[in-house]
Amino acid sequence: MKYALLLFLSANRLHAQLMAGGKIALQHDFADTPDGRDSFASFLQTAKCPTYLLTDLIEEDFRHEIIPHLTGGNRTALLHRKFDQFYRGTPFHQATLLQRQKTGRRDDDVLFSALTNPSLITPWLNIMLARQTPLAGIYSVPQISAPLVKDHPSDHLLLISWEKFSGLRQTYFSEHHLQISRLTPVHAELTFHDAVVKELARTYQYLKSLSLLPSGQILDVLILCHADDRNKLQDKLPDDPDMRYEFADIEEIGKQLKIDDRFTNSDASQIFLHQLAASRPKTDYASAEHTRYHTLWQLHNALNWSAGVLLLASAFWATATVWQSSENSVDKTESFEIQTQRLLKEAHQITQSFPGTHAPAADMKSGATIMRKLHQYAPVPKTILMPLSKVLDGFPQIKLKNLGWHGNATEPVASNTLADVPAQVITLKGDLQGFDNDYRAALVYLDRFQLELSTRGYQVTILTKPLDVSPGGSLADNREAHENELGFSLKLVWRPPT
Repeated sequence: MKYALLLFLSANRLHAQLMAGGKIALQHDFADTPDGRDSFASFLQTAKCPTYLLTDLIEEDFRHEIIPHLTGGNRTALLHRKFDQFYRGTPFHQATLLQRQKTGRRDDDVLFSALTNPSLITPWLNIMLARQTPLAGIYSVPQISAPLVKDHPSDHLLLISWEKFSGLRQTYFSEHHLQISRLTPVHAELTFHDAVVKELARTYQYLKSLSLLPSGQILDVLILCHADDRNKLQDKLPDDPDMRYEFADIEEIGKQLKIDDRFTNSDASQIFLHQLAASRPKTDYASAEHTRYHTLWQLHNALNWSAGVLLLASAFWATATVWQSSENSVDKTESFEIQTQRLLKEAHQITQSFPGTHAPAADMKSGATIMRKLHQYAPVPKTILMPLSKVLDGFPQIKLKNLGWHGNATEPVASNTLADVPAQVITLKGDLQGFDNDYRAALVYLDRFQLELSTRGYQVTILTKPLDVSPGGSLADNREAHENELGFSLKLVWRPPT
């Protein structure tokens, strides 16, 4: 049975929902408190399956930009510059290609978006990373809304929904492309239908002020709600020639998504969670660092599948071979015996023609000892570089620029290493990225890197630092190529252990 863990994050609560074969197997809510986060950490110990985080937060920003149509590294560099320009303070950002223009240079229409308050997400995310949760991605309700309106005939559509722990969500689509979304908390003293009437007028004026709604264009409003709220909304919504109202029955959509939960109000949380499980967007807010355990989980499953296929193929091959051999065994037995006798005779003749090569046992022992020593003099590169590679994997803010390697018999001998074997000396040059002007954090990060190398058997010597803080040093900025890169170099000495 296929399992998945769906998480729904609002400003002060995390809802967790374990799915088994498309059905809800378990639900749990965790408050945004120390006790709630501790409970969530304990919960994750029993839920080791692909995990999808859906957010519904006020602090989500959208910017529409037209950028040159580029590919490969040039496009990546351009997007990074845009992220630094718009969303420097958060790692949760993405760029979604809406369409390519059909005239002129055929530039790209791109929607840049970000979750601008990382403090609402990071505590929960840190728990998932600590528990090695296979997180597949971080998504938002506006993203998940798009498939719900893809078949709607309107080119200017406002989708309104309500999520119990988040509030009233209003998402505007132009020609079926997401343009902007607003979330308004709904307090206990304000009913769902009253909130819709109040916020709808504000949103219409907001769209007009941003010129997102063309002059004279009627705004189609699609309200996702329960039948009881629909009747009340039909009575309360004002007649407005600039707006056209339409209602989507939340129970009908639930049946289309095969949701086994019964809807008693207009809470659309389950609609969006099941929509995420059914069809995930191509882009999301997670980085490779956030999803690395999901990548490992996929690799593990792929290896298991490949091993199963190989085992099955081997079984078929072995069965076919045995079956074929059993048919021919009687006829071929005598032939095998004749061939065996002939080969033994030829082998005996060849060995008789060999020259005398007997060597004393002491000489053979000395030869083996010398060969082992020669092997230590020229160790396999994998033995020396694999620990360094693993350490670099754990320090993603270090960019390797240059790696030199040579042997040196004059290097000091560390304890627990062979003294009569030349040392292997590695010169490593790199940059510390993403620290801006925070030199203290950069130096602490570099110290941790050196300590980790030392635990892997390297003798580490600092050749140059990003900032020389010694009494005789100069407080000079060593950044050369890029504003956010701090250069350094280290000497690593390695000898085989005793």
